[in-house]
Amino acid sequence: MNEFLIFYAPFLVIIAGIALSFFVVLKDDVVTKNEVKESEKTDV
Repeated sequence: MNEFLIFYAPFLVIIAGIALSFFVVLKDDVVTKNEVKESEKTDV
């Protein structure tokens, strides 16, 4: 167990963080598209 925590756990945490960040960015895409549409309306 100690060997797992030292050698493998940090890599699993990094991989999970990268995967989570991609998931969050994809969810944020809807908000940014709405903001772009709103800014296009105000520019006219």
